[in-house]
Order: sequence, then structure tokens, then C-alpha cells
Amino acid sequence: MEVFQSITLFLGGALLVFAGTMRLLRPSSSLCLDTFLSDSSNNLRNDHDLTSEMRGAGVITALFGLVALSGILAPEMKLTSLISTTLFYLGYALGRGVSWVTDGEPTKRTKQGFGFEIVLGSLNAIGLVSALI
Repeated sequence: MEVFQSITLFLGGALLVFAGTMRLLRPSSSLCLDTFLSDSSNNLRNDHDLTSEMRGAGVITALFGLVALSGILAPEMKLTSLISTTLFYLGYALGRGVSWVTDGEPTKRTKQGFGFEIVLGSLNAIGLVSALI
């Protein structure tokens, strides 16, 4: 189960570091801004608050990824890493699920993100349960 936990933490952590870093460095490329930026009258250069929110979320996402990856390198961090990634991915999935029900059907890309979050959150939850048993 150690190998399963390490692979799961690597996949989840690497994705979080990548996604968070991209949101920090290039907030306009974020999926959640597609609709906003599709209107030519909207421009991130004029909305410093939105850019700040995107970059802030990017840093938090990347840091969660680093916590996940630390569980591979430092055995004493494994439980913390599994808890963090499970909460992060399943929390995001829960939020998207609530939005799907209350706000309507999302785009294909958002559905794909939801799928990844459910899968990675569930895999990390399995790893977490096995670490606790």
C-alpha cells in the first residue's frame, strides 16, 4: 500500500503544483476565466481584484501540491499529505457538484476537472484509510 500511496500523492501533488503555478503565472489561462474573458469588454488588466484572487488561489493550490509531494519524501508527512490532498480534491469536487445542481450544467472542461477531482480525491481517501488501519 506504500507504493499506492506514493503514486497517488505524486499524481495529485504534481497536478496541484502545475495547476497552481500556471494560475499564479498566467491567471488569464485559467479555466474558470474562460467565460469571463470570452466577452471582449472584459480584460484582466483592468480587474486587479480578480487577478489577485486568481493568483492567491494559485499559490494555495501549489502549496497543497508541495504538501502532497512532501509525503513521498518525508515519511512523517505522509498522513498529513494524504489528509490534505483528500480534503482538497474532494472539497473541490463537492463545491463543483453543488454548483452543478444549483447553477446548471457546466462546460465539458469543468466536467473533466470534476472527474479528476473525484478520482484523485477517492484514491487519496483510500490511501488515507489504509494509512489509518
